[in-house]
Amino acid sequence: MALLHYAAYQELNQARLERDALRAEVEALRPFIAEQNRLQQERKALEELLAIRETLAKNAIPWSENLALLINQIPRPGGRFQVALKSLQGRLLSEEEAKRQAEAKAFDGKEVRVEFALQGEALGDRALAEFIRAFERSPQMGIEFQGASLDQNSGLYTFTARVGLTGGGTGGR
Repeated sequence: MALLHYAAYQELNQARLERDALRAEVEALRPFIAEQNRLQQERKALEELLAIRETLAKNAIPWSENLALLINQIPRPGGRFQVALKSLQGRLLSEEEAKRQAEAKAFDGKEVRVEFALQGEALGDRALAEFIRAFERSPQMGIEFQGASLDQNSGLYTFTARVGLTGGGTGGR
């Protein structure tokens, strides 16, 4: 019986030694586990920031390039503008809104992503007609002419329109 008791005591001591060794190992690994957890949280936060960055990059609008495209599309017979823009407001259209407007044949049926609301003056009906045609003929742009009126005193046509730029005008900046 004493032998059995001694063997059980030895097993118990061996189990206690193994337990103590495992506890010591866990304690030794605790800083590394904490560091790994911290790094995983940091990785998650960085992935969220990257997702935000990608969304912003996707929806970025290169306004200066778009304005240059718009201005360069305005006809200049003899090198002189015959249309003056008095106000200009730009906005980005969602993909859904762009598709909806194209299906409704807005902007000559082109799927535009950037829209400019314009108010301006033209030196005459011919200048106004050429202005409209220039945007209708452009593969990158479309126009929604809204109206014009003739100022009898100045002889100028005051007009409003919306000009749209296709998807090539967005993203990446």
